[in-house]
Amino acid sequence: TRTDSDVPGWLVLDEETGEYVYDYDADAGQLNVLKRAVEAAGDEAIVEVFSNSPPYFMTVSGCSSGGFDPNIDNLKEDCFDDFAEYLAHVTNYIQNELGIEVTSVSPMNEPNTNFWGANSYKQEGCHFDAGESQSKIIELTYEALRQYDLDNVMVVASDETSTELQIEEYNLYSDKAKEYLGRINTHTYNPTRIGELGQLAKDEGFNLWMSEVDGNGVAGTDAGEMGAALWLGEKIINDINSLSPSAWVLWQVIDKHICEEGYKGRQDSGMIDITQGFWGTAVADHDNVDIILTQKYYAFGQFTRYIRPGMTLIHCGADSLAAYNKDTKELVIVALNKTAEDKYVNYDLSQMAAVGGRVQTIRTSGTIEDGEHWAQLEDMGTYGDGFVAELKANSVTTFIVDGVELGNIELEEVPVSEATVTGSMAWNNGDDTADKVVDGDTQTFFDGTAEGWVELDLGESVKFDVLGFAPRTGYEGRMNGGRFYGSKNGEKWEEIYVVSYAPASGMNYAILDKEYNYRYIRYDVPEGRAEGATEDYMCNIAEIALYKIKD
Repeated sequence: TRTDSDVPGWLVLDEETGEYVYDYDADAGQLNVLKRAVEAAGDEAIVEVFSNSPPYFMTVSGCSSGGFDPNIDNLKEDCFDDFAEYLAHVTNYIQNELGIEVTSVSPMNEPNTNFWGANSYKQEGCHFDAGESQSKIIELTYEALRQYDLDNVMVVASDETSTELQIEEYNLYSDKAKEYLGRINTHTYNPTRIGELGQLAKDEGFNLWMSEVDGNGVAGTDAGEMGAALWLGEKIINDINSLSPSAWVLWQVIDKHICEEGYKGRQDSGMIDITQGFWGTAVADHDNVDIILTQKYYAFGQFTRYIRPGMTLIHCGADSLAAYNKDTKELVIVALNKTAEDKYVNYDLSQMAAVGGRVQTIRTSGTIEDGEHWAQLEDMGTYGDGFVAELKANSVTTFIVDGVELGNIELEEVPVSEATVTGSMAWNNGDDTADKVVDGDTQTFFDGTAEGWVELDLGESVKFDVLGFAPRTGYEGRMNGGRFYGSKNGEKWEEIYVVSYAPASGMNYAILDKEYNYRYIRYDVPEGRAEGATEDYMCNIAEIALYKIKD
């Protein structure tokens, strides 16, 4: 029933000749939006061409919304070359006729699902089986782009709906498809094994995008219009901290419409209840030629206006996201408060080489009618290597810290793989035992339980001043509150470091307050549970590593 679900193809039937010819004005509306977006973005514009479905006449069902059986390929076997040529031709027109540089082409969208059935008004879609079919269209699209001398345009895939499916599909690509692939794209509607996908991309040497997600969720406590806004902020932070993508892309900025006349006999549901969850961040009122903004829109801007292309993302605790601008030496932190009470947060910046004295503060809270919308608050000061900030109830706040320098540190690893490892029992006496913490694999882990512990005997005392650790993927929050100790004799222990946040998936590094010299290293968790937690502390940890800072 969506009025925006009908996307015209560029190949149309010439009634006189009976052949399909290109109509470059067939989808003029979408091209107009593209032109305006590129104009607004300027040099920061990044354009990706993606396809939901091949033209209807190339499909088995003769329908661009999907197949009669949505579980099998819907692109005709003899049309793979034709579809690749179509994608390359359209890309060439956009780049060389319209003068808009295209970065990438994605030939598939959520391909290995059963979402896309024939004769549906929902959205165009096309099933491609994992393995041979997906590999074939990646290879042919790459080769077709080269036929048009579009060597600057990469092929990306698979834009799968879940991170687990994306892992499985990548592993089934042919060697040639992997060679031709320029980037991995994934959606996070179902973020199962999300950290594993991020690590896979790093291991395979691929850039990674979270290329689509949205939803009608809410977060916060009695948050009203901020509920959808806080849900979006939570989704952005969780995805980026778990997946480490180089881009996070919202499905549609405008996904809801008001139009009395409708479109081809269809009408959208009209104005949404902005105190509930909804897709998109704004509503297009076609009857009054207006765009109705929401607090979800302003919450999105708390990220996008201040975390800009080229900045370096820095993992930090739950409900916070940080990014560093090396040119301006500014650190940007976006923080959520999903509780109904104002609260204070201490941001420890002692890991930075230098910290300035000024903190700018921008906030969104309340309602669209009388709330805050990117409100510029009074500047704060730092206390040297950090700052304390008040987070308003049910709010999204952006802090910009000046004069920040990360430094240039080179690390020398202190070997721990030969250490003798002991520990408490794994959960249910399973195989995820304590020795996993030194196997060099961040996807294996010690599945310790409440009051669990793990100890390393390095055989002799070693010097180190940086601690490395990796949480169990998918359960990163279980390391929040975890404690590291050192000992010379295995009896008298000194606390080295306490994890005061939910670390990112993969390896995390902490510069310690001094150089330590110990034979034994211990990790454990406190008794009981943290305030507001839903479970007891659990001794889950994937890796422990030690380093020395090179002179």
